[in-house]
Amino acid sequence: MEDSWKTDLLGKLKRRNRTEVLPFQDLFEMQSKLLDQNVNLTTENSSLNFITEKLREENMHLKSKATSGNVSQNNENFLEIQKKLFNVQEELTELHRRKGENAQQVIDLSAASKVSDKDLIEKQSRIDSLEAEIVSLKHDLKTAETQMVELESTNQLLKDEYQALQLALNSAETKLRTIQKENETLVTQLMALKAQDAERMNFENDQFIQKQQHLMQIELAEAAKEQKSVSPEKLVAGGLGMEQVMFTGVTIPTKVQIKFEAHDGEIMSARWDYAGRFFATAGADRKIKIWEISKGISAELKSTLTGSNAAVMGIDFDTSGTIILGSSNDFATRVWTIEDCRLRHTLTGHSGKVLSAKFLGDATRVVSGSHDRTLKVWDLRSKACICTKFAGSSCNDLVTSDQVIISGHFDKKVRLWDNRSSSSEPMSEMVVGGKVTSLDLSRDLNMLAVCSRDDKIQVLDLRKGGGVVGTVGGEGFHVGCDWSRVSLSPSAEEVVGGGGEGGVHIWNIASGE
Repeated sequence: MEDSWKTDLLGKLKRRNRTEVLPFQDLFEMQSKLLDQNVNLTTENSSLNFITEKLREENMHLKSKATSGNVSQNNENFLEIQKKLFNVQEELTELHRRKGENAQQVIDLSAASKVSDKDLIEKQSRIDSLEAEIVSLKHDLKTAETQMVELESTNQLLKDEYQALQLALNSAETKLRTIQKENETLVTQLMALKAQDAERMNFENDQFIQKQQHLMQIELAEAAKEQKSVSPEKLVAGGLGMEQVMFTGVTIPTKVQIKFEAHDGEIMSARWDYAGRFFATAGADRKIKIWEISKGISAELKSTLTGSNAAVMGIDFDTSGTIILGSSNDFATRVWTIEDCRLRHTLTGHSGKVLSAKFLGDATRVVSGSHDRTLKVWDLRSKACICTKFAGSSCNDLVTSDQVIISGHFDKKVRLWDNRSSSSEPMSEMVVGGKVTSLDLSRDLNMLAVCSRDDKIQVLDLRKGGGVVGTVGGEGFHVGCDWSRVSLSPSAEEVVGGGGEGGVHIWNIASGE
């Protein structure tokens, strides 16, 4: 490398000589010749001056003789000498002229020489600065080579560390897969045990209910013989709840009983309150209307609830039937009191359409599901969100029990959440054949109906880990939108769904017809 830069520097110096010295070589030679010529002319001028002085002396001497000698001969000599003197003066004048020209040339050459010297000095200073820069660059080159060696060693060290970490990661992933398999096995075993326990409890409950029903039949037979009445309180005390008494049989409707205009546009949701007094509808006209059905033959508008800025997608009554909530496409959920039609709460915090909202346990808590892929739990006393569940997919509908939230999502999954847990992960997930549009929970909280965009409705038994009890739909039934609703009968033996063609379909879950 040292020979290379020396050769490079020598070549640059040679190029500099060719470009900066050789063009002035003729000028230098001409200056030398002119200086020599000037010296010769000076010597010649001195010689001529000497001859002139000598001739003047001789002239003076001849003039002195002319006064005493032959006048004619002296005149000839005088004329000849005067002629010689005139020639000598002309030569002297010519020499002076040539001396002036030479002096001017010397001045011009001196000025050119000074300019050349100045250029040489500047170029020499530039050469010195370039040489200093070369030295600095050599130093930088050595420093860069040293840094490159250090970086190569550091890079090799990092590669070794990366390989070690990769091996550790592979080992950790292997352990994780093993633990996940063990966890899946344990979960499967736990679900099997829970299913067995649920079957045992169901069997004991069935035995107890059959026994109570048998005793009740005996009492009813005796009361009929004795013409005694049995009050509902005695029926409840005897083991049958009011709902079981009211819904021991379900009548399947065969025709339209009441038809009335409810909203200016589409009706997005409809719902009865728990006592069966009021019937509420929500529409694309941003209103919720509450109706009273008189003897099953006419519908009377009780109140109209306003305040929403977009279509109301879902409604829900509290258990007392005094409060109603509505989820809206304006990213908010609102709560009204039915008696005075006043807007009590506006729950904002979602960044997408709120497609469903329900009361959670009592009238002080509300859970809402949104298109922004989150579920939020609200406390109406503090008017604030107390919990956010990140589902990872748009929520189209949800149902609730006391502390459990069940949500249906765009990614074909049904998720179960424990409201008491601070975890952001669901307790369990169930996958169906299409985007979930609607959910409904049976009155005993055991059965869950799931409607999906694959034109099917599945009924799941939550006691058996979400096992499918029955699947209905298929040919002749089409789910027309992402908020098509489904409902279970009070006995959970039938399921009702709205078709995309405008019809209402009712199936028996057990037979699938």
